[in-house]
Amino acid sequence: MAIFGNFKGTTQSDFKIGKSDGTKISTGDLPTSDLSAGDLYIDSSNTSIQVYNSGWENIGLSLPELNVDSGTLYVDSSNDTVSVGSTSSNEKLFVNGSLRLGTNPTIKYSGAYLDVNHSNGTGTVLRLRDNASGSDPIFKIYNAGNSAEVFKVDGDTTTINNAYSLPTADGSANQVLTTNGSGAITFADVSVSQAGSNTQIQFNNSGSAGADASLTFDKATDTFQTGVVRGVLFEPIDDYGSVATSANINIDYGAVTETDTNIGDFEHILKLYGDYYDHYTVSKLPPVTVSGQMIYVTDETDGATMAFSDGSDWRRIQDRAVVS
Repeated sequence: MAIFGNFKGTTQSDFKIGKSDGTKISTGDLPTSDLSAGDLYIDSSNTSIQVYNSGWENIGLSLPELNVDSGTLYVDSSNDTVSVGSTSSNEKLFVNGSLRLGTNPTIKYSGAYLDVNHSNGTGTVLRLRDNASGSDPIFKIYNAGNSAEVFKVDGDTTTINNAYSLPTADGSANQVLTTNGSGAITFADVSVSQAGSNTQIQFNNSGSAGADASLTFDKATDTFQTGVVRGVLFEPIDDYGSVATSANINIDYGAVTETDTNIGDFEHILKLYGDYYDHYTVSKLPPVTVSGQMIYVTDETDGATMAFSDGSDWRRIQDRAVVS
């Protein structure tokens, strides 16, 4: 290879590679004359390299591909791809091997999602692994203000909102997650505190489980027992069905302590004074001893009428005449 140039006693800064009319390489000021396609210009002010092709342009615009060290770095302008460690890629950037980032690096993206998926369509596995230092890898997710951790995996410990840690092993069947109130979450059996003794029905007693001996259900005999029942409303139903087993209802009314036997004046015919009916005839009037009783007489002389007792006689209401 022959190199031609002005190397001594001249102000020209170009030299040629090849024949005397070969490609010229220039430095200093950008050449404006005696130019040929393929001439190179090295701009020492900003270290750019330009090539002449009907005008000066960056060398990167004229190279259809760039292959450094047989695939150490490969730029394919036709597919707009860059490969490191390979001469072929289907992605904009392909690194055939490990990728190492510097101190406190940042990966940014412009879309709504950052997808990580397997290139050949098989299952994707994303791993954080220790580099043989013996330290647990740590994965963290921060809130929108980057002021607090909302999710953290540190070795085999998973922490939510920097407040409580999930258990490291599964519990037994039908167990539930419980907290100790200080951030520790564990699996535990469901525990229900019973009140009272056997057969006593449970009820809400001011927020706690309650029971009482007067409210029971015995499964062995299908017997329901309760104390005093107040305000029971019986409504009609279409079909009561059939009672297959006997049912016993035991009611304890307590002791009767009232000694006054005066039944008062209730203005009705008392069983004590004979039979009583919806209506009476003159020949079969009931006893008149209790004053204030009222009856209906069907065959009174002047026609059926209402009558009342004055303690001695039954009298018509309309004129106080004795019933006859």
